[in-house]
Amino acid sequence: MTFGDFYRRYEADVKPKVRENTWQSKVWVIEKKILPYFKDLVMRDITPRDVLTWQNEMRKMESKDGNNYKGTYLRKMQAEFSAIFNHAVKYYELPKNPAVIAGPLGQHNADEMLFWTKDEYMRFIPTMANKTYSYIAFEMFYWCGVRMGELLALTPADFDFDRNNVSITKSYQRIKGEDVITKPKTKKSVRVIKMPEMVSMEMQDFINNVFSHSYRNNFCIS
Repeated sequence: MTFGDFYRRYEADVKPKVRENTWQSKVWVIEKKILPYFKDLVMRDITPRDVLTWQNEMRKMESKDGNNYKGTYLRKMQAEFSAIFNHAVKYYELPKNPAVIAGPLGQHNADEMLFWTKDEYMRFIPTMANKTYSYIAFEMFYWCGVRMGELLALTPADFDFDRNNVSITKSYQRIKGEDVITKPKTKKSVRVIKMPEMVSMEMQDFINNVFSHSYRNNFCIS
């Protein structure tokens, strides 16, 4: 069986078990970066040397901005590639995973993330004063720690202003050009966040005076 044929079997086995956006992120990497190199090769004939050659090609490739791919993106390629072989080893009696033997590609940790200090944020937020949606979005990001997809999926029913709480139970995704509301990425992502009273008052005012007149069901989805 060729790698391309086995990928379709892998898709049939794995796709029903994962979120749609998770599968689409796999598809992008596999179909753009892996299948062009391996689709016509027989699974059992792919060697660690073949994988090393592919890894070196990926290291030389450039993104749209003209820079080489980041180490974390290279690592994702390797992870998706290795996952297909692991599936074949576990369920279809492939003797070994050549991607494991070839060794890692990319780096484990992303570049250091930078965060605003409170002083930096307080200098920034007045610049959003005339952009109502942006202002309230940044307030929720900074003070409540919500993610973009979580914010976009919020509805007025998710807020309890008597307790200054907001319930995070869903996430917005853009999948194949369609607006889709899904469950959060992990079980731990389902949570109730205590909003600072100031933010709670701002959000209540926003919902009553802006959101309620926008004919929207979710925060930023028409």
